[in-house]
Amino acid sequence: MDTFFEQGAQWIRADFHIHTRADREFKYTGDDSYYYSNYIDALDKAGIRLSVITNHNKFDFKEFKALRKVAQKKGISLLPGVELSVNDGANGIHTLVIFSEDWLADGHDHINPFLGVAFEGKIPAQYEQENGRSSLCLLETIKKLESYNRDFFLIFAHVEAPSGLWAELDGGRLSELGKNELFRRRTLGFQKVRTYNKLQEKGKPCRAKIQQHLGDWYPAELEGCDAKSIEDIGQGKVCYLKLGELSFEAVKFALNTPETRVANEPPKYQTSFIRSIHFDGGTLEGQTLHFSPGLNTLIGIRGSGKSSILEAIRYTLDISPGEKAQDTKYKDELIRHTLGSGGKVTLTACDIYGQVFTISRIFRELPNVYLEEKLQPGVSVRETILRRPIYFGQKDLSSTGEGFETDLVEKLVGEKLRVQRDDIEKQRQQVRYAAERWLQLNDTAELKRDYEDQLTDANFRLNKFEEYGVAEKLQKRLGFQQDDSALVRMKEKADSFVLALRQLITAHDDEMRSATNYVSKQNPEFFAAYYAEYSNLANKINQLKTIEHDALTITVRLNSKRDEFEGARTSLQEEFAQVERQLTQELKQSGMNVIQPDDFLTQQQRKTKAEQMLVELTKQENQQGSARDLLFTELEKLNELWLREFDTIKIELDRVNSSHTALQIDADFKGDKEVAISFIQQLFKGSNIRETTLRAVMEDYTDFGGLLRALPTALAKAGSTPEVFEKIFMKNLIELITWQVPNRFVIRYRGKELKYHSLGQRASALLLYVLSQRQNDVIIIDQPEDDLDNQTIYDDVIKLLHDMKPHAQLIFATHNANFPVLGDAEQVNACQYRDEKVIVKSGSIDASTVQDAIINIMEGGQEAFNRRKEVYNLWKPQR
Repeated sequence: MDTFFEQGAQWIRADFHIHTRADREFKYTGDDSYYYSNYIDALDKAGIRLSVITNHNKFDFKEFKALRKVAQKKGISLLPGVELSVNDGANGIHTLVIFSEDWLADGHDHINPFLGVAFEGKIPAQYEQENGRSSLCLLETIKKLESYNRDFFLIFAHVEAPSGLWAELDGGRLSELGKNELFRRRTLGFQKVRTYNKLQEKGKPCRAKIQQHLGDWYPAELEGCDAKSIEDIGQGKVCYLKLGELSFEAVKFALNTPETRVANEPPKYQTSFIRSIHFDGGTLEGQTLHFSPGLNTLIGIRGSGKSSILEAIRYTLDISPGEKAQDTKYKDELIRHTLGSGGKVTLTACDIYGQVFTISRIFRELPNVYLEEKLQPGVSVRETILRRPIYFGQKDLSSTGEGFETDLVEKLVGEKLRVQRDDIEKQRQQVRYAAERWLQLNDTAELKRDYEDQLTDANFRLNKFEEYGVAEKLQKRLGFQQDDSALVRMKEKADSFVLALRQLITAHDDEMRSATNYVSKQNPEFFAAYYAEYSNLANKINQLKTIEHDALTITVRLNSKRDEFEGARTSLQEEFAQVERQLTQELKQSGMNVIQPDDFLTQQQRKTKAEQMLVELTKQENQQGSARDLLFTELEKLNELWLREFDTIKIELDRVNSSHTALQIDADFKGDKEVAISFIQQLFKGSNIRETTLRAVMEDYTDFGGLLRALPTALAKAGSTPEVFEKIFMKNLIELITWQVPNRFVIRYRGKELKYHSLGQRASALLLYVLSQRQNDVIIIDQPEDDLDNQTIYDDVIKLLHDMKPHAQLIFATHNANFPVLGDAEQVNACQYRDEKVIVKSGSIDASTVQDAIINIMEGGQEAFNRRKEVYNLWKPQR
């Protein structure tokens, strides 16, 4: 297949009326040796990839073969034709006859024998020129061509000019031709229509009049330069055909569907799209699939690998299948089977600016994004590269289980919320910090009572030591012990200060230095003055470094002082030990064996710690109120972010809803109270608190943050278990207040909730809804026809697909021939599973290999297809 068509059907410039040197009217004064190459170079320069050689009443087989040989090297296709002067009308009718390859089969020329019959009784010199006229009228000419049993079609040249069809025949004759089945079947185009719908003076032809004469039939409007020299090639108006290959059959297919495959200029895709996907490893090892920016269909029998390819695309783009997606476990297993251990998918995608990105993902690893082979960390696949791709797996459109509505809304607008949800997560962390601080301070009263008890007990026991003189005799050692604790505390504070200073410098040094790298093109003088002042601030970093150096020097001296203290204490260790031995002996002689000198030191340390902690806890008591206020402030900020997220969703839904009267999605902020009840039930499991009590407590509050603010009031509804409720609530406080009560979404179709409609109605409504909102550049759906009837597919979906193609890339896996055939798919990937490998053949539906695949896979084979065709032809419609 021509690599030009590897992405399926392409828009190519075609010229249906062109002459060569074989025509008497054609002038060539160049070097004979370069005629063929000069001619084809002119086609190439004009961007013409398909041209029909149509000399006046003549076909030069030798010249045509020579031109075609040169053209093929340039990727240009030439079709054999002739500009036939049909013996009809006042001046004859110039009719372009385009012949299939059968007319030149096996190197034989069957065109000139026909011309001999058409001009029977005349010699070539009489008719091989512009004004020659055949011996046959128009309908006789068509019948004679039919008798050769070789395919052909007609295009009427310069229809409005003399010798043109419109100019030569009156309205009555045109009306007769418009009803003639043979004429309609073989006529595929009018060339050089210029009057369009503008009514001309009486007797002059125009499109509007001709369409009235022809009734419900009107062929494609085409262009041809009618070149009489190489310099004329490509001049004048142009036309384009959407083709999947450069062949007579593809051209004929396009001209039979002019509304979708013929245009004056190719449509421009202004959306992002997937260009190709390549597989290394797994069941698709070595395969590369190419995609069109328009409609792509993956076809094949069940188990042929269609879903595997779609799931691989979803996996590479890191699109979640959705929390309520059907067969999530199956999808995960399918990815594992498709890629295999170490398998890799490489996907190329084009953004809206035309940049080509590569996205690769190894199985069980995260995707990597590359631009021009350079890794692009942090680039968003589903925003920066592809604008909000959306995915629906099998049965996703018809499923309406619990949570389905939320899942659908997520697919529709979820990508737009990414930044807001990052902000929500950051604020959620701030709430956690504030809650942890408040809970810590909330335990102050109990801790304070505990340390007060410890202090009382320590003082009581120390009184006994005072009574027996122990305190006095150990005072020196006690003093050293207390001094050592004070030194430890001071060292910790000094080290903490130096560390904080170092962190401050590290955090801002590079940023302050690099801030002045910006160069202003508009205000250089202003920025020079600004930077001069800014440098004064940046220089403070150097002052901080000096302070840090001095601080480190001081800490070294402090450590040296500490060593002096340790040396003094160590030198007194034997003295302390001797005092303790003597004291122990004295206490033993007085009968007080229960009093031990070591215990005195322990109790003294206990007293000192209790006193320090009570001072700290008293400070914390004063901070508790402000910590609570801070928590409520952070909760309010979180709630505002949740509301902002909801407002964004609501705006999107309102926008989409405004253009659809049949299907609407209603939204309610924090409206899913049942999910909130289920959530708190799980946390209170085993508490013996009944569901009715939980519902009563939650009745007046939309979320758990609101319940916390009014906790004393709420506890009044906890019945006989308020203490238990409060204890469990506070134990799970952080999890509860940071949990987002889901918004509630209700989908209504024709005024009734979607879940109460049939499967087919659900799927139809949602498919039309998703396709028509035009907010997703890439729409991926696995078997959209499931639960849809063929009438709905044809009447609604197919028509919408044609409208959607310029605005979104569509990738469908399907068993229904209506999608690729009636949808006029630009690319068809036919899948077959063989020898544990998925084999894929690709092309547009006008390519013969793809047509064979569609017939074999989707129509049950050629024999079944032909039989159905016969039966349908027998079913004459009732008038």
